[in-house]
Amino acid sequence: MISKDPAGVGVPDAQRSAEDEGCVVGETPAQAHDVAAPYPDADIEDAIEGHARFRAAFEKDRAFFRDLATTKQKPRLLWIGCSDSRVVPAQITGADPGELFEIRNIANSVPPADSFDDSVGAAIEYAIEHLGIDDIVVCGHTGCGGVAALIEGDAIGDDTHLARWVDLTRPAHALIRAAGVDGPERADETAKAHVQFQIDNLMTYAIVADGVASGRITVHGWLYDMHEGRLFAYDSADGAWRDLLGEGS
Repeated sequence: MISKDPAGVGVPDAQRSAEDEGCVVGETPAQAHDVAAPYPDADIEDAIEGHARFRAAFEKDRAFFRDLATTKQKPRLLWIGCSDSRVVPAQITGADPGELFEIRNIANSVPPADSFDDSVGAAIEYAIEHLGIDDIVVCGHTGCGGVAALIEGDAIGDDTHLARWVDLTRPAHALIRAAGVDGPERADETAKAHVQFQIDNLMTYAIVADGVASGRITVHGWLYDMHEGRLFAYDSADGAWRDLLGEGS
């Protein structure tokens, strides 16, 4: 049978019974974890301890978080970056909650508008049309595994989601290979080229192209150097990458 939750959404009675007992569907109450007991998984335990620290910070700054919860989000940037756990946009930019609208995926890729993927395009359209964002940052990074996959010949397989996604880096690989770049620099130079190709892909979305043409939207290509903690920005006027803070090469 289907019951209605307080919001009027249909919920199967079996699911409701499980939720009432504090466990997931298919799990008996005896199998549900006692939150007061030590968690057997160290990684999850670490996340729980981290949440406890966050709750303490939340209480100290409750007014700020209340404001976030009760007003419409108004982020200042659309950040398209890599899923790499070592590259944290808010940390790199010093952003507070509510300031970045993020799209993160393997190798900070933007599939063309007419491609197999809708998730990136949907987020782009939402950011521009509904949130009014006028700055888009595509940020790659050094040591990117998604970019390096085709260099290193990782056994990804031809028919996997990962293989289709990593294939989006192929144009950058072709460009750097044609330029004769080899050795240790090849991967990071490919990561830079990949950012440029993703900017080209961004321009296949009408909402972006029209916004850029009208001067309402600005697109930025950045690269994060994990070794130095520095951001570099691509200058389309001369094709150079320059330190964002002008700190030299």
